[in-house]
Amino acid sequence: MLSKKEIKLINFIKYTPILIVVFICLSITFLLYIDKNIVLQNDLKILQKEYLDKNKELIKDEVNKVYDYILHKKLNSEEELKKDIKNRVLEAHSVMTYIYEKYKDIETKEQITNRIKDSLRELRFNDNRGYFYIYSMDGYNILHPLLPNLENINILNSKDEKVKSVFLNIKKELEIKDETYNELYWEKPEDLNSGHKKITFNKMFKPYNWHIGTGEYVDDFENKLKEQILDYLNSIRYSKNGYILVVDSKGTYLAHIQKAYIGVNRINLKDENGFMITKEIIKAGQIGEGFLKYVGTIKPETKLPAEKITYVRGFKDWHWAIGTGFYTDELDEQIKSKEKEFKEKYFNNLINLLIVSSILTLIFLFLSFYISKKLQKRFYKYKQQVLTHIKKDKQRDIILANQSKMASMGEMLENIAHQWRQPLSSISTISTGIKVKLEYSDVEKQEIISSMDMISTTTKYLSQTIDDFRDYFNPNKELSNFNLKNLFINVFDLVEKQLNQKEIILIKNLQDIYINGYKNELLQVIINILNNSKDQLEKNENQGKYIFIEIKKEENRVKLFIKDTAGGIPKNIIDKIFEPYFTTKFKSKGTGIGLYMSKEIIEKHMNGQIIAYNEKFVYENRSYEGAIFEITLFLELEKS
Repeated sequence: MLSKKEIKLINFIKYTPILIVVFICLSITFLLYIDKNIVLQNDLKILQKEYLDKNKELIKDEVNKVYDYILHKKLNSEEELKKDIKNRVLEAHSVMTYIYEKYKDIETKEQITNRIKDSLRELRFNDNRGYFYIYSMDGYNILHPLLPNLENINILNSKDEKVKSVFLNIKKELEIKDETYNELYWEKPEDLNSGHKKITFNKMFKPYNWHIGTGEYVDDFENKLKEQILDYLNSIRYSKNGYILVVDSKGTYLAHIQKAYIGVNRINLKDENGFMITKEIIKAGQIGEGFLKYVGTIKPETKLPAEKITYVRGFKDWHWAIGTGFYTDELDEQIKSKEKEFKEKYFNNLINLLIVSSILTLIFLFLSFYISKKLQKRFYKYKQQVLTHIKKDKQRDIILANQSKMASMGEMLENIAHQWRQPLSSISTISTGIKVKLEYSDVEKQEIISSMDMISTTTKYLSQTIDDFRDYFNPNKELSNFNLKNLFINVFDLVEKQLNQKEIILIKNLQDIYINGYKNELLQVIINILNNSKDQLEKNENQGKYIFIEIKKEENRVKLFIKDTAGGIPKNIIDKIFEPYFTTKFKSKGTGIGLYMSKEIIEKHMNGQIIAYNEKFVYENRSYEGAIFEITLFLELEKS
């Protein structure tokens, strides 16, 4: 049987949806009716902002595309120049080859030479700046269309050292390869006071040991390139009224939709509000980039002034300001259209909402009565099932809790055994060694004292290990401020003698750096890594056994590097070494928990990081490969 509270709950489920749906539908309808004008105004503001942002991004993209196009052309201008003059020379070379092959068996060299000179002398290109010259490799000029008086004269006899130097450089290159580019600075006929960068291309004509060449001034080629670029920019059109304008630093318009403005200096142009349009465009270009708002002198569509937003970006190499813009009056048309659309949409939404709310009310009314009947039948059944499950869950939780405790204890015992194995082995080794030496009366007092001190130190470490592992499971461990260098000295006291017995040499680079953290846990991590390196180095027979330890400080953190020469960690297991119970050793030598615990200590207890990787390096003129354990710790560790 159901209780009164459960019956009330079923009735609540039955009637509440109906009331909620009716209330919500009426409330939303009323609020939308009252608030529609406010929402409309907000939507129009959003529309205006979106329109402005969209169009700003559009004109910025257009200018950036033009900027990238100009930059690409400029960066490749010298390559284009080289390609152009090379093609010219190759064409002339083909003519020479054709004439030579045709007449070599029927005419003298002098006759063929005259034919070649006659065929090339009048050829001009690059707006009549370009011509071909021919020199023999021993310095005689064969052809010079601009200075025919130089022909048959040896250039090496010239008093102009610069002329001879240029020829000798070309000759030197052509003796190595059949064709070559050369860069030089030369005076122009119209400017004899300064040198201009010029690029030449020369190619050997082997039958007569000549070379033919031509050249072009870089700035002349670049000026031609500017004309081509401006012709292209003047042809760009996008959207309804979009075009590209270019203004130089003096205020002359180089590109504009109005052809009459091109080549005209309009430095003093201003709009009806006194905004100095051209000067501000130049200023924005000199700064780098920027948006400007002003009344444009002419809108292409209407031929009338209109408010405009323009984006300008400067091309500093050529002192150009590149810009484009959009007219804000186009926004008004969109807003009026959207306003009408929004009003119609809101009215239709109100009607649709009333219809939907009515239908939903009827549907929920039917569903509520139907569901309540079903609930009444199943509620009691579910109630019994829930109680049964709760009872089972409590029993399962108790079992899981006990299993968790046992697992933790087992893991702790495994870790203690792992940490004790090496120290106990050390004690056994020391005591056995002393015993053997005593039997043969070959032991000194100081050696006995030293061995006893080592046993005492190791015993203290075994005792400390228990406290350390107890602290590992203690959430209230206290932080301490300790010196990393002193910590490593403690480590060396425990392990260095064992390493020496295995002929393993420690190379140390330590600093006095204080950190805030858990000293004993960090000591465990370092010893565990050193023991792993020792085990691997024992397998090496024919190469040096070294372990390198280094401390580096970086801003608010410190890094510890432990590197060995044991050959590195195999690639197929390097990603698994920090997994629990993963080990490559026999069970008698390891449980696979050491590196897992090291990672837990560094990353969870000290908020640091530990990683392992392999590296090839050179030490004392010998190449090694080994594993590196890199530990990153922060100088200040907050108590977690």
